[in-house]
Amino acid sequence: MKILALGAHPDDIEIFMFGTMAAYAAQGAELVFAIATDGAKGGKGDPGLLARARREEAAVAADLLGGTPHFLDFPDGALVADAALIAALKALIGDVKPDLAITHAPNDYHGDHRALSDGVRIAASFAVPVLHADTLGGTGFSPTHYVDISGHFELKAMAIRAH
Repeated sequence: MKILALGAHPDDIEIFMFGTMAAYAAQGAELVFAIATDGAKGGKGDPGLLARARREEAAVAADLLGGTPHFLDFPDGALVADAALIAALKALIGDVKPDLAITHAPNDYHGDHRALSDGVRIAASFAVPVLHADTLGGTGFSPTHYVDISGHFELKAMAIRAH
């Protein structure tokens, strides 16, 4: 089985989806991590240096599970589900050919997260089933699928610490 996790920013997969990805990895799944934005606004300092550092951190985290990272490099803080994002996501899905995609919930608190969720929904269409990660606040989210990550907390913590 091949799983595609899609996060808006470097660290989103680690925060929202890494436990689930670790559980799938333990079952032998092939993992692909896609990060939509460059992460240049995710901290203080030079945006170019920050984007490079965050990209490296995301690659380190993906490597903890033997995952393959893909970086779409859209501008941080300005993601929209427009033709460019949808085309990039369709190309990625076509190249990766995942059995399952996991991304942000459509009602997430962050605009970039919502835009990615919308883009994935449109790009995936009928090509691949899409699951949504819980929102940070857990409000307005009605899960239909649960993954037991209790045996993967340390790996998730290591991935978050990579950032």
